[in-house]
Amino acid sequence: MRRKKRLATRRRRALGCAAAALALLLLAQTLLHTALLLPIQIVRRVEDQEGVQGARVVRRQWEPGVYNWTNLFYLTANDNAALLTSVYITPRARGWGGGHTLLLDCTAEQPLHAAQEIVTEDTGLGTREYHCRGIHYFFFGRVDDPAIETVEIRLQVDPAYKGSAGEDVSLGYLQLTAPILQRDGRRYFLVNHYLPEGAFLRDGGNRVIGKDREGNTVTTFQIERTGYASTGVVKGQTAKAST
Repeated sequence: MRRKKRLATRRRRALGCAAAALALLLLAQTLLHTALLLPIQIVRRVEDQEGVQGARVVRRQWEPGVYNWTNLFYLTANDNAALLTSVYITPRARGWGGGHTLLLDCTAEQPLHAAQEIVTEDTGLGTREYHCRGIHYFFFGRVDDPAIETVEIRLQVDPAYKGSAGEDVSLGYLQLTAPILQRDGRRYFLVNHYLPEGAFLRDGGNRVIGKDREGNTVTTFQIERTGYASTGVVKGQTAKAST
C-alpha cells in the first residue's frame, strides 16, 4: 500500500511540475512575443495593441493560398469594434507570427459597417522588378439594422474581365454574397475572393449593399476603410504596406 501511495504522490508531483513548466513557458512567450504555440495568442496580443478588450472570436478561416499553408484569418469583435487578423507559422518567429490586423470602428450609429483587406500576391514592394500576380480580397463588417438580411459586395474589376466559372460579373463589377454570422446577439459578415492578374483594378471603388428580405436596398456605400498587405513579406522580401 505504501508503495502505491508513493507512486501516486510522485505522479501528482510530476503533473504539477509539468503544469508549472507549461505555465512559465506560456508566460515567457507572452512577454517575449516569440515561439508562440497557439495562433490565438497572436490575435490576443494584437487586440491589446489596438486597445480592444473582451473581443470574441466570430470566425476562424483557414486560407492556405494567401501566405503559406498555415495561414489563418480571425474575425474577432466586441461591442465597439471588429478586427480581421492574419496569423501563420513563420521560421523567423519560431512559431506563430504575423499579426497583421485591420480594425473597424463600429461605434457610429449606422445600419451597416464594412471594411476591406487587400493582400497582393507579389514579388514584394521595393524589389527591382516588381510584379503582382493577383489580389486576395477580404470583406468584413457588422450588420446593425435588423431589416438587413442580405449583404452583397460589388467588387470593381477590369472592364475587359468577363469572369470565370461561378463568378457573377456585370457592368464592370463582380458581385459577392457574404454569409451572415451570429455571435452573442450581433451579426457579422466575412467573405473573400481572389482575382488574378488582368482582372483587378488597383484603385477600384468597391461597394457594400445591405438588402431586406424582399431584396430592396436598405443601405449602400463605397468601402473606405481599407488595409493593405503583401505576400512578399512572408518571403522576406519587404515590409508590409501601411493601412
